[in-house]
Amino acid sequence: MEIEIGCWPCSTEDESSVVVIEYQHVTTHAAPGAPGRRYPGARRLALPTGERARYIDAATFEIVETGELLRRID
Repeated sequence: MEIEIGCWPCSTEDESSVVVIEYQHVTTHAAPGAPGRRYPGARRLALPTGERARYIDAATFEIVETGELLRRID
């Protein structure tokens, strides 16, 4: 299963607004009679369109396919 764990509004190079979303794979295991335990796994960044993104630094992301830089808006 994959869950959303973060969402950051950003500005593109042409000053358009876009959102970068961070997802994390999570596995849940439960023993009989016990509540399920969650095991977090790999994370990934993407735009709502599905385009992949990556971290450059704490305030900058890059769209992997195009190389366009995105700046966080705080």
